[in-house]
Amino acid sequence: MSQQEHFCRSFQPVVSRSSRVLILGSMPGPEALRKQQYYGFNGNHFWTIVPALFNHPKPLTYSKKIALVRRYRIALWDVIETCVRPGALDSSIKNLVPNKIPSLLKKYPNIRAVFINGQFAHKAFNKQFKNEVQLPVIVLPSTSPANAAMPLKEKIHRWGVVRKFLYNPGHL
Repeated sequence: MSQQEHFCRSFQPVVSRSSRVLILGSMPGPEALRKQQYYGFNGNHFWTIVPALFNHPKPLTYSKKIALVRRYRIALWDVIETCVRPGALDSSIKNLVPNKIPSLLKKYPNIRAVFINGQFAHKAFNKQFKNEVQLPVIVLPSTSPANAAMPLKEKIHRWGVVRKFLYNPGHL
């Protein structure tokens, strides 16, 4: 197969003026790209973890999933805008072009922290933006099924730090 057949382009960000945190993945996998849905692979734990943080039932449709992150003032995007990737593994990503994350953060100044979903996304973020982003940047365990060594319950526990940046005490 040619590189053109493995060319990937990420989605537009899910973000609003009320967003308080930004969660960055690396690049949507083949199934998510096919569905045009953030974390669209059914084996990914993202849409199990985020509702669990708020004791919210797991949404059944993509529109309800997006409504959930908007409700809790979570923005979604990816570190990578385009790349070449045969298959679903982040380790096979090549020729990456980053999204304009510092520009997004300037446009949405209410974002208080950046959370990075997994180590590959963190390495790509640091390579591109280490000294450009002045907010707290926190790496979370990957929600990918490739991160099977960590139990789901532990992932949910570690992702709980997201809640700390969503609300000012007394200003809900």
